Amino acid sequence: MMNALAQVTKVTQVSSPETDEAIFKVDLTCEQQTSCSGCASKSSCATGQVTKAIGNKEHAWSVTTSTAVAKGDIVEIGLPEKALLSAAAIVYLVPLLFLFLGALVGTEISNVMLDGHEWPSIVLGVGFACIGGVVVKAKLKRTNHQAAQQVTLIRTLGQPLEVK
Repeated sequence: MMNALAQVTKVTQVSSPETDEAIFKVDLTCEQQTSCSGCASKSSCATGQVTKAIGNKEHAWSVTTSTAVAKGDIVEIGLPEKALLSAAAIVYLVPLLFLFLGALVGTEISNVMLDGHEWPSIVLGVGFACIGGVVVKAKLKRTNHQAAQQVTLIRTLGQPLEVK
């Protein structure tokens, strides 16, 4: 399980008829952290420059818990490694597979019909890679809800401190 810090944005008490214990639905936001802030060559690295220009992405989750938290609290959450690693594998490998498949189809078409030119391989490779991206986006949209349900609240750290 991977840990991350998140901030509570909304707390809703959910009624639980079977128990006397209060159950809360907690909405959380977490800023995606990159490793570019810790590198010594971040000022000259292209990845560091892109990260600085685009900024960090913010993720949102909902957790149902019996722990009482308040809006603005910082909490530690556990993220399922399996879901994150499988999503990363899908994002990188499926478009690559489609790219190779498109290039292979383009090569065969070129050899049969166009006397061995390269452009069908390039065009079909890029086209198939784009189709692979659409497939990945649809797959991740469907499985994103499942990963959000697996987020667990580990501990509450309280209100953030203001530095003046």
